[in-house]
Amino acid sequence: MAGFALSTDGQVASFRRKAHRVHLNRVLPMRLLRLQEVQVGPNDRVFRHVRMRALIIWLAGFAATAVLFFRAYSAKWVPGYFFGPFLLLFLLLTLRYVTARFHSSNWLVRMNDVGIYVQYRSYLNYGMSADDPSVVFLSFGEIASARLVRERVEKPDPMNPGATQTQYLRHIELELSGETAPLVSALADERGENAPLKKHWYGTSSTLYRDYPVAIDTPPFMRIRWDVVPRSKKFLDALRPYTVIAGTVSLIQDFTRLQTLSSEEQKKQLRELAQRGDIITASYLARKLYGCSLAKAREMVDGLQRGVQL
Repeated sequence: MAGFALSTDGQVASFRRKAHRVHLNRVLPMRLLRLQEVQVGPNDRVFRHVRMRALIIWLAGFAATAVLFFRAYSAKWVPGYFFGPFLLLFLLLTLRYVTARFHSSNWLVRMNDVGIYVQYRSYLNYGMSADDPSVVFLSFGEIASARLVRERVEKPDPMNPGATQTQYLRHIELELSGETAPLVSALADERGENAPLKKHWYGTSSTLYRDYPVAIDTPPFMRIRWDVVPRSKKFLDALRPYTVIAGTVSLIQDFTRLQTLSSEEQKKQLRELAQRGDIITASYLARKLYGCSLAKAREMVDGLQRGVQL
């Protein structure tokens, strides 16, 4: 009887584990949410941009600038008067990258027992309207597969004509099994947002960072740019019990040979650059390809980003 009871208890425990797994993998509909509607739990796994590293680098730059100004003042070092203001301006322009990382909205993905929340609005744009949807919830049952995509991007350097820049990026690509049209529309709306106006003691200003961490270029594949911690391997390991983890893919994206492409392919490449948030490079290439003014090139790139057929 004891052996029978033990076997029965084991079967019950096994049945409960299976039922729990079915519960976790049930397909809940995709939901678009405002940031304040995200359900935050104590056991959530949170993937966010590194805080202290950015702060340390910025403080090191601030210290270097202070030393430069002190040397220029005390030793009458002329180069200090020349380079100091530029370094100070650079620090002021990059301060947002540090302060934004200590804001409560600094997270890319939150994972709980049912699914994941993905914030498709950049953490740098935390000052935008909180009434707009900026998060998508995906249940584990909606994620058909996941994989790591390594990408090397070659593009012209707008600040050094003739030279090229190389970026090494990592993306998590999720294959979605549900309807993606609402999310595609929401991502397009996010790219079409205008900078919010804010009043300061010195006047009114607006700031908008063209940074888009989530994209759907080919439904049903959603790509998340992974520049957060914990690293991509930790995220994929956490997803492994709920979906298929496919093999890693390595890609090379070359934006340096647009002159050899057809007009349609050129516009496609410019659109992709713009949707990555690289407006400066896209405008530079548009001027180089079509010989237009900077204003005309920017207008063209903005139109391509919004999906306008030119």
